[in-house]
Amino acid sequence: MLRFWVIYMKPQLIQAVLIIFVVVAGLAGYFIGQSAVPPRVEITRLTTVTLKETVTLPGATITQPGVTVTVVQTIPVSPPPTTPPRFVGTVKVGALLPLNLPIGRMMLAAIQLAIEEINAAGGVLDHKVELVYYDTQWTADKAAEGYKKLAEEKVRVIFGVFGSHEALAIMDLLPLYEVLVIASGAVSDAIDAKVLEKYSDYKYWFRAYVNATSQAAATWDLLAYFSRRFNWNKVAWVYEDLPWVIPHAIYGQTRSAQEGIEVAIAIGVPIDVTSFTDIFAKISASRAQYITWQFSGTEDYVFARDYYLGQVPLIAIGGGTYAMLDIFYNQTMGAAEGLICISWGFPTSITPKTMEFYEKYKKLVGTEPIFTTWYAYDSVYVWAEAVRKARSFDTDKVIKALETSTFVGTAGIYEFTRSHTAKLAPERIYPIYFQWQKGKRVVVWPFRAVEYGTKLLFPSIADGKRVWIEIPWP
Repeated sequence: MLRFWVIYMKPQLIQAVLIIFVVVAGLAGYFIGQSAVPPRVEITRLTTVTLKETVTLPGATITQPGVTVTVVQTIPVSPPPTTPPRFVGTVKVGALLPLNLPIGRMMLAAIQLAIEEINAAGGVLDHKVELVYYDTQWTADKAAEGYKKLAEEKVRVIFGVFGSHEALAIMDLLPLYEVLVIASGAVSDAIDAKVLEKYSDYKYWFRAYVNATSQAAATWDLLAYFSRRFNWNKVAWVYEDLPWVIPHAIYGQTRSAQEGIEVAIAIGVPIDVTSFTDIFAKISASRAQYITWQFSGTEDYVFARDYYLGQVPLIAIGGGTYAMLDIFYNQTMGAAEGLICISWGFPTSITPKTMEFYEKYKKLVGTEPIFTTWYAYDSVYVWAEAVRKARSFDTDKVIKALETSTFVGTAGIYEFTRSHTAKLAPERIYPIYFQWQKGKRVVVWPFRAVEYGTKLLFPSIADGKRVWIEIPWP
C-alpha cells in the first residue's frame, strides 16, 4: 500500500515526503539509542520544505498549497575524547590544622577541593600538587612540631594555621626552615608586628584573611553608620573575655572617640557563659542605645536565647562563629530574629567565584562553608597564581609575587599589606553584615551588596512587648 501511494505522487512531493520520513526515522533512532549510549553534544539543524499542492500523509492532510514546513532535526555529536593532564613532576604542599575541631576539618575539605580543581586543570607549572597535612590538635606545641615535620617533607607552602597561639609558636621557626605559610586565621596583631619589625626573618608569613584590628575596623564602620543614621551616641559592648579581643578594645577606644560615640558599658563574658539576663539588665541601666558583641564560641546561642526571652528593644550588631551560619536561626527556634551578624564569606555575588565555590563545597561537604573555610580555599589559589606569576617555585620569587600582585578569590580580592595580611577595604576583603529576618539572612551592609527593596527590622515596644517594625534600607 505504501509503495502504491509513493508511485503515484509527483516528484516534488516524493522529495518532501522522503525528507520528512528521514527526519522522523532519525529522531526515533536517536531517542531509542539514548539508553545505550553516553550523553553527547547536540546540534540543531532546521530543514525547510515548501509544499506545491495538497498532500495527504499517514495521519495528517495538508490542504493548503504553498505552505512551508520547517522540520527540526537534532544531530548528536560525540564530544572530543578527554585525556588526563600530563605532569612533569610533583610539588608537595602542607596544611597545619586543628583536625580535632569541626572548623579544622572543614578547612581541610576546602584545601583538598582547591587542590583537586587545580590538578584537574593541569596543576601548577605542569606539576601535580600533592597535599601532606598535620593535626595540630589546637595546641601550640603540636603546631610547632607539625611545621618542622612538614618542612622536612619538603613542602613548598603550608596552608591553614587557624589559631593565633599556633601561629606564634611557629614564627621563630620560619627563618630556620624558610617554608612559606599562607594562613587563613590566626588574627593576632602580634604576628603582623613581627613581620614589620624583622622582615628578613618573618617574610615567609602571609595571612589570606584579615587581622584583629581589621575585624574591629569593619565592625566600627557599621556602628558609626548606625550612629549617624539614628542619631545614637551610646553603645554597649559585650565581648568574649579572651586575648584575641584585645585589639578590638584598643581600636574601639580610638574609633569611638573619633565618631563621638560613648561606650556606655563594656562587659566581658567567659566562653561557658550560661545566661545574659543580668548583662542585658545592666545594658538597659546604662542607657545604651544599641549593642555590639563579639564571640568565637557557643555564646551565640545563649545570647540569642536571652535576647529573645528578655525582649531586648535594642539593635544588636556583632559577630559570632555560629550566628553567621544558615542553620543558626532554626537552631535557636527563631530567637535570632533581628540580630545583625558579621560574615567573612557569604553566598552572594562578592566576586564571580563566590557562588561557584559555595555551591560546590556545600554539595561536597553537606554544610555551607564557615568563615575561615572560604579563606583556606582561596589561599591555595593565591599561592598557585603567585607561583605562575613568578614562573618558579622558588620561595623568594613567590614572596615577591605575593607582595606585588592582587588575587581574585571567593571572599573578595586579595592585596597584601606590608605586614603580609589581606588588606581590608570595600573593594578588597570586606565582610558582609546581614540581619536575621523570618529565618532568612538579609544583607544590610555594605550597601553595594544590599538588594533593592530591602527592609531593616527595627525594634520597638508595644503593650510591653518587643515588636519589629520594617523600615526602608538603606
